[in-house]
Amino acid sequence: MTVNSYFSQLQASKLDPIVELMTSYAKDTHPNKIDVSIGVYKTEEGDPNYIFPCVQAAKEKLAAKDPGHCYTLMSGIPAFVSSAQKTIFGANHDDVVSVQAISGSGALHLAFSFLLQTGLHDFYVGAPAWSNYRSMIEHAGGNYHEYQYYDPVANAVDFEAAVEALSTAPARSVFVLQAVCHNPTGCDYTKEQWAQILDIIQTRNIFPLFDIAYQGFASGDINDDAWVIREAYKRGLEFVACQSYSKNMGLYSERAGCTHVRINDKEVANNVSSLLVATIRSEFSFAPAFGARVATIVQQDEQLSKVWAENVLAVTERLEGVRRQVLNKLTKLQTPGNWEPIVKQNGLFWYSGLTPLQVEKLIEEHHIYGTSNGRVNVAGLNSSNIDAYCEAIDAIVRKYPFEA
Repeated sequence: MTVNSYFSQLQASKLDPIVELMTSYAKDTHPNKIDVSIGVYKTEEGDPNYIFPCVQAAKEKLAAKDPGHCYTLMSGIPAFVSSAQKTIFGANHDDVVSVQAISGSGALHLAFSFLLQTGLHDFYVGAPAWSNYRSMIEHAGGNYHEYQYYDPVANAVDFEAAVEALSTAPARSVFVLQAVCHNPTGCDYTKEQWAQILDIIQTRNIFPLFDIAYQGFASGDINDDAWVIREAYKRGLEFVACQSYSKNMGLYSERAGCTHVRINDKEVANNVSSLLVATIRSEFSFAPAFGARVATIVQQDEQLSKVWAENVLAVTERLEGVRRQVLNKLTKLQTPGNWEPIVKQNGLFWYSGLTPLQVEKLIEEHHIYGTSNGRVNVAGLNSSNIDAYCEAIDAIVRKYPFEA
C-alpha cells in the first residue's frame, strides 16, 4: 500500500557525532566504560549532575519566594540581564545593549541573525572550531570562512595564521573569537596576543564577536577570564559578546545566557534593542525564566557571588589536577607521543592529538568514548579511572602508532 505524505521526499539528516557517541555510550553495558566526549563537568565521583553549592542555595531562595510563571519581557528578565552584563563587563554600561538569550547557542544564533540584518555577511572562524558554528552561520544566511587556529606541530595556537586572516579579510568581516577555554583545542591566546589582535581589528575595521561559554574555567577567576572583552570595551570597539551559564553555573538544561552589543553611538541604542527584540519575537518570544532567576540570585547576592567564585575556582583546580595526573601517568608509562600540551591547555578540553583511528579503537577495544578529532573532556576522568584510561591510551598508540 502506498502512503502519500508531504514529507516523503525528505532524507534523514546526519546526526551530530556527539549525539551518536552519547547513544552508543548509553547502550554500552561494560562496567568500566569511560565517557570523555560531551562537554559537561563531572565531579571526582563521575557525577554529571553536579549542582554548584551557590546554585543550590539560590534555588532554595527562589523556592521560598515563588515568582510564578507569567511571561517576563521579550528582552529578558531585567535583573538577570543587568547582572549578566556586570559579570561580563565588570560594570553596567549604557552603551551596551543586552538581551536574554537561550544560553550560548541561542545567544550566538541571535547574534548571527542580528549582524546579518545590519549588513554584515562574512563570518570568519578559526579551525578546528566548535562544530555548530558553521551550521548556525549558514542556516542564518551568512558566509562561512575558516582560517587555521591551531598549529598541530607546535601544539599551540597558530598566531601567525590569525594575524594573516585578520590582515587580509575584507573590512566589515565578522571574526568569531572564543574568549577563553577554546573548544575543541583548549589553547587560548595570551593577553599580549589578544592585544595585537585588537590592534588589527581597530586598524582594519573588523567586527569581533566574542563567544564566552566558559568564563572562569581558564584562570579560575571569573573576572580575569573576561579580560579580552573588557579590554575591547576600554578601546571603544563595537562588538557582540555571547554569554552562557551552562558551564560556569552548571545550568545546562535551563538555557541561561545573554547577547550583548557594545555600541559607540548611544543614539542608536533603541534601534539596536528593538531589532534584537523583533528577532526574539519572531523566533522564541521569551527566554526560559528559571535558570535566569537562579543566576540572578547568585550574581546579586553578595555572599552567594563569593561562593560562586569559590565554586568556579574549585572546578578549575580539579581540572588542572586531572591534567597533571594524566601527564604523570603517561610519562611513567613512557607512552609514545607528546603529552605535555595537556597541562598547557585550559578548561574542560584537552586536544590530545589522538588520531581518528586511535579514538575508534579506544571505543572498540577499551570502551572509552571520545570525539574523532581527539578532543578529550578531562572532567570525565577521576582517580578511579585515570590509570585505566592512560593504560588504554598507551596500549592503543603502541598498537596503532602515530604516523611518522
